[in-house]
Amino acid sequence: MDDSFYEAAVHSATSAGWFDGIAVRDSLVRQKPHGMPLQEFVVRHSIGTDFAMNFARTAYCARQPLTREALGRAIAYLNAVNESARARGYIWDAYTNNCSHVVHNAVAAAGVWDPKETRSPGPTSVVRDVMSVAKAIALGRMSDFSFPANTFVRLYEAGNERPLEDAVAASRNHDVARTMSDGWLSTGPGALIATYPMHDGDRNRLFAAGRDPFLFSVPMLWDKEEKFRRLTRTPPSAVTDLYANLTHFRDRYLKALATQPANNGDTFGERFRERLAQELQRTQSLIAEYRVLDGANRG
Repeated sequence: MDDSFYEAAVHSATSAGWFDGIAVRDSLVRQKPHGMPLQEFVVRHSIGTDFAMNFARTAYCARQPLTREALGRAIAYLNAVNESARARGYIWDAYTNNCSHVVHNAVAAAGVWDPKETRSPGPTSVVRDVMSVAKAIALGRMSDFSFPANTFVRLYEAGNERPLEDAVAASRNHDVARTMSDGWLSTGPGALIATYPMHDGDRNRLFAAGRDPFLFSVPMLWDKEEKFRRLTRTPPSAVTDLYANLTHFRDRYLKALATQPANNGDTFGERFRERLAQELQRTQSLIAEYRVLDGANRG
């Protein structure tokens, strides 16, 4: 990736008409250099997205397995966002309505967590987002601010840290209770993370590596920054290696079932124990399948 490659990409996108039919606001058009065709200007303004992955930034990825029904709800939400943008234009703001809000609310549509409220640009909206932070801390929920690094950490937590060993704690966690009502649990096997670093200077002559992405964190109370560093520097194998992940959750299910009474008169507890038993059986089947496939690959 160098200047000549970048210019060739701009020329290719402009010539092919990839952005034909996209209208931009007058305020943006006024930024166009004199003599530059509008189509080329639109391409140059937008093409950075094509280079963002691994050239202009490091990608921090978290996987959240979903049921088919939950995935369908996430897809329906994203389709609705696209339809709204097509009909009324896309409204973006770095603080109150950014790309991370879209990802977060798609996952919320799947039932993993609560949605965030998006707001129009402006200082009043930012103030309302700031006020949502205090409410989130007081209630143990999420604020309406949304940043990609926070979403990465939150998705890791949803896939790995919600209570399995304690039915009482699970019943008091409204996210667990919601997924239980839908017949699944977000914390379970397959919730892996991965970091894909920027290409080094041999392949990347346009972008230089910077610092970690911005992450909202409250030390001693809500320390997401420390967790982000741990996950991106020295992550445990249980969240980076599939076999280690499967055996980790098998052991968690066995421990949970061994410590929770089979029948304590608690309806949620009974349903939760039954769900854990089903997840244990499914995980053991996945481990057996993994061993067969791994043996075939080694052979």
